[in-house]
This record gives sequence, C-alpha cells and structure tokens, in this order.
Amino acid sequence: MNTKGFVICEYEKVKEEFPEFLNTLVRLEASLTSVCLADWSPLTYGGIYPKAGQFGKSTIMPELFYGFGQAAPTLTSWNTFATATGHQGLMSGSNALNIFEDYKIGLAGFAFLDKVQRITEFKLQIGDKKFPRINVEESFVYNKPAVIFETGIIVDEETEFDLHGYVECIGPYRICPLGIQMNRVPNKLQSSQTTAALT
Repeated sequence: MNTKGFVICEYEKVKEEFPEFLNTLVRLEASLTSVCLADWSPLTYGGIYPKAGQFGKSTIMPELFYGFGQAAPTLTSWNTFATATGHQGLMSGSNALNIFEDYKIGLAGFAFLDKVQRITEFKLQIGDKKFPRINVEESFVYNKPAVIFETGIIVDEETEFDLHGYVECIGPYRICPLGIQMNRVPNKLQSSQTTAALT
C-alpha cells in the first residue's frame, strides 16, 4: 500500500459502486492462500467448510484484537470505547500485541461503523512495517465510511498488529477490519463460549 493506494467511500455502497473491491478481495485471497499453503503444508485449502487435513477461511474475528489503549480486554465484538482524546492506540493484536499463532489475515481496509465519527486519522504498523498516515476527516460526510486499500495487506501469524489514530472526542466507536481470515485449526473457532479468545 502506498499513500495513494486507498479510497474513502460509503461502506454500505461498496458492492454497488466499487466493483474493484471484489477484485482486491479475489487477489488478496489468492495471495493469502498461497502463503498458507506454503507455511501450513501439508494442509490443503478447505474454504469456509474445511475438512480434516485442511485449513479454512472466515471473516476477521474480533477476538484476535485488543480494543482502545492496547491494554483493554480482548474484543468480543467491534464495539469499543475511547476514554481519552489525542493520539491513541485503537486496536492491536490480542496476543501481547501480536496476532495469535494459527491465524493469518488478509486486510483489505477498515469500516468505521458509527454515525458519530470520533477518529480523524489513523496509521497502521504490521511487524516492523509502518504504513502512511491516512486522514479520514473527509469521511465525516458519510453515514458509515470505509477506507478500502488498492492492494490488500497480509498480516502473518505471530506478527505485531498496531492501529493508532487521532481521537477527537471520548465515547464509543466501532472499527471493523475488512478482509479474510485463514484458520489453520478450524476447530479453534468452534467454542460453546462465544467470548472465548481464539488461542
């Protein structure tokens, strides 16, 4: 991703008005699948219904992340609460700031799901790679804005994930990562406790 490699749009209109997003997802899934096949051999790709000997895919799960301030409890939904203004940690990996082992993420963007927008810019760091700061103030005209990357980003297992932003006012907010999650051990997703960490 470069500084020109994203678009800000209305989240609810992405499918209608940005067919390029589907192309981004298709390329991202192909790249992520190749990485998983290489790293998790001899497992094969089982899609959303994996069988024994296969890894599967799902939407990105909130349990892989901490919310506001990086020391908050593991998320069980995308709902979190900003308790301070200024430059703050918005979301980080829930395994000591890293993504847990056995999970890889294909990140295509972020959706800001609140009618009241509290965040004016954000910056992302994955491992030792820092991405350019993205100003989202213009998104305040949208109902539910989304930032869609032109090229998806692969977040490897056991890699640091750190999303920082500038918070203008205290209160609840919801940021949802958009993309695909690959799961080496699909049974880990099947828990009777819906708030359980994906460890």
